[in-house]
Amino acid sequence: MYGQVRVLLVDRLAGAVARMARVAGLAVRLATATRMGPSDLYAAVATAKFMAAHELIERTATEVQDDDEVDVVHLSQPLWFGGTTLFEEK
Repeated sequence: MYGQVRVLLVDRLAGAVARMARVAGLAVRLATATRMGPSDLYAAVATAKFMAAHELIERTATEVQDDDEVDVVHLSQPLWFGGTTLFEEK
């Protein structure tokens, strides 16, 4: 049961990251289609990165709030969002 919960959690988190990647792709397409400058494109990508981090934290909290057997010890973004560590238990 415990392994199934972990796999389900990882699957849902991967789905959230994939959705945020699609949002980032849309931001890039909009930025290039509207002739935005490089600074506007950078702002869109930076915003997508922080939106993805927020979504990842929110989904993780939702998934583990009712399960006392699951402890989050490390939470980080994938490399395509910078590989930023959002949480690490010391």
